[in-house]
Amino acid sequence: MKKLLISAIIAAASIGATAASASSAWIEHGVKLNARSGPGTHYNVIGTFHACTQIHVVGWQHGWAKVSYNHNHYWVAGKYLQNHACTNHYKPKPKHNNYGNNY
Repeated sequence: MKKLLISAIIAAASIGATAASASSAWIEHGVKLNARSGPGTHYNVIGTFHACTQIHVVGWQHGWAKVSYNHNHYWVAGKYLQNHACTNHYKPKPKHNNYGNNY
């Protein structure tokens, strides 16, 4: 029983340490970064992040960062992350209808 209690305490401490180690990062200025399903270029691209998007790094594996964004997890190449905010000048192009008006 004593071993079980000690194991439970160690497990709880490990979970807390993992959650506390998540850190903010931003996509490097000028980069449109692929978000992948796993840590490598052979995994599927499931989205992209625009420059200066703030994400939360929750883990690392061989140069790839596991990140959390909008309650989902993705993998990105860690070399395109920075530890400070930046300003993105990206603006989506307005869509025009046949009458030349924006909508």
